[in-house]
Amino acid sequence: MALINCPECGHQVSDQAKTCPHCGIEIAGRFTAPLTDKPQLQQRPSGRKRSWIAWLVALILALIMVCIGFWYYQRTQQENELRAYENAIRSSEPAVLQNFLDVYADATQAHRDSIEWRLHQLKQVDKDWTHAVLSGSKAELERYMKLYPSSVHNVEAQIKIDSLDWLTAMQENTAEAYQTYIKAHEDGAHYDEALAKFERLEAAKVNTDDKRVIAELFATYFTALAKIDEVNLSLTLPPVLNSFLHKANATKSDVIQYMNRIHEPDVLQMQFILNNDWKIQKAETEDGQYDYTVEFSVDQKMDRSDESKERFVSYKVQAKVSPEYKITDLNMKKIVQ
Repeated sequence: MALINCPECGHQVSDQAKTCPHCGIEIAGRFTAPLTDKPQLQQRPSGRKRSWIAWLVALILALIMVCIGFWYYQRTQQENELRAYENAIRSSEPAVLQNFLDVYADATQAHRDSIEWRLHQLKQVDKDWTHAVLSGSKAELERYMKLYPSSVHNVEAQIKIDSLDWLTAMQENTAEAYQTYIKAHEDGAHYDEALAKFERLEAAKVNTDDKRVIAELFATYFTALAKIDEVNLSLTLPPVLNSFLHKANATKSDVIQYMNRIHEPDVLQMQFILNNDWKIQKAETEDGQYDYTVEFSVDQKMDRSDESKERFVSYKVQAKVSPEYKITDLNMKKIVQ
């Protein structure tokens, strides 16, 4: 005897029962296949089918991982290329830009075009720099700096211009030339030397005070000479003159003798008139002082009792004056009228 499910109500009944005690449907003889008292289990896939599904899932996961890895790699490469591009485009070194082109051959065309144009510009800058240097011209160096105000060569260009301006100042060797250098190169390599030379040359210039003292000195000398004033005449002279009327190592006595000699017996009155045609040069001595070389003309007027004798004479005077303002050299040449 076995239990079966009633086909009408689904309750379990004996396969030997004539009718279902639950719903009354006829049971006896209608079922021959025994029903197990255990519920049937669902059919499971075979081992081969399970293995194929596992491989498919693994393959899909692998593809997903590959895609993620490729995407990450591409993104990393793009970021690296962008950083390299930004560094290169800001660089002033041609080697840096060329390295970008070599390493990132697959960079975007826009980036490569920008780098190539920047590289072309830098090569042109180097070409112009080489031309400016080889020319040795201040104007070409200044032109280069104006064209390329951000060039790495501008410091070197300024140094070269400084050197050229200093060379010009040295060649001219005037206070004005050194002053021009000083104004143009306040931080120049030769600023201190230029300032020292400028101050020495300025000190060596004949100024208003120099002219006044020199004029007073010779006015005193010639006035004393005209008035036979030995005291004031001696004040204008050192004990020994290097040259007096072409006589070397002349003494004050020699000058006084000359003064007495020109006052001939027939000379009633004498006057010297110094013309305002001074030529004065100032030179530094070994001890840092200054002496003077002087040229001027003087007119001699004489009142004479003998009207047959000369009454007017002009002389060209060449003289030297010491730092103590003494006449150390005095020579006169008659000017033929």
